[in-house]
Amino acid sequence: MIIRAGVAVVALSIFSSVALAQSLKDKEYFAEQEKYLAAEVTSTNERCGNSLTAKFNWLKPPTPEDRKTYSAYGYCKVALEAMWRVCGSEAGKEAVKQKIKSLTCSFGPQRTVVLKDGTIDYEVNFNSSNDVDYVFEYLQNNL
Repeated sequence: MIIRAGVAVVALSIFSSVALAQSLKDKEYFAEQEKYLAAEVTSTNERCGNSLTAKFNWLKPPTPEDRKTYSAYGYCKVALEAMWRVCGSEAGKEAVKQKIKSLTCSFGPQRTVVLKDGTIDYEVNFNSSNDVDYVFEYLQNNL
């Protein structure tokens, strides 16, 4: 019990220090990207007939330099576009409704996608290509 409480305190401290370290510019950027992503979620939910939620994991956000060139939301929305494609068939639509409840996008050195416990964890790499096809193929093989 003491270990769990200690881990929770450490995790909360790390999260708090990350949140406090954010500049106004960072906070505005994150809010803007979240807003754009939310709009994409709405259209995906309409197409797929579900109530998917989506969010960013900002623990390792894009660098200020990357933000000038790349759109975090633009890269994250490819997972929603892939779901949109899957929902083009009744079987795909049913699979998405049953197996996908949320999407979390993060940023890292290698593009990855994993579906576990109803959540798609999609790690964006700004240097990857054919991202929609990559996620679509993953979903076709794992739903």
